[in-house]
Amino acid sequence: MSEELPQKSEQSPVKQDDKPKRFVEKGRDVIFDSKTRLYWMKKDSWQDKGKFFNWHESVDYTDRKNMRRIGGYEDWRLPNEDETASLFDDACENPGKAGVILHLDPIFPEGAFKTAWIAGDTSTRRPRFDYSEGKVVSVEEYSFGSVRICRKDKVVKDQSRPRRK
Repeated sequence: MSEELPQKSEQSPVKQDDKPKRFVEKGRDVIFDSKTRLYWMKKDSWQDKGKFFNWHESVDYTDRKNMRRIGGYEDWRLPNEDETASLFDDACENPGKAGVILHLDPIFPEGAFKTAWIAGDTSTRRPRFDYSEGKVVSVEEYSFGSVRICRKDKVVKDQSRPRRK
């Protein structure tokens, strides 16, 4: 008596891009980074307003976004150095203003300015992150640049745990 071996069914290959995406659009203005738990404005200030801002104007820009509750939030701020650097990805090529190649995920729209202000105070010099070179540069606070603001995801406590009596 011979046994028949079960035939292999043909399965479609598993796509490599089926893993959860790092960056997720949250409405028309906001992108969520699931790795850092930060929300980012989709556009930098250059793309949003079509003009450059010095460091002080970038802070004012952030305040105006908070007053308007962009994305439903009012706690937007300038990112710190680590947060800004977390967006840099050498493997990504995103065309920036004037055709400069920026190393930002393509979920961010093309045409951003190559440097973005970051939080920090060193007398009259302020830090900016250069998305074409992946480094922080310190420039005079009245130099012109852009800003991409962020906010931290709120920590939600687990409501499923029973309460103590």
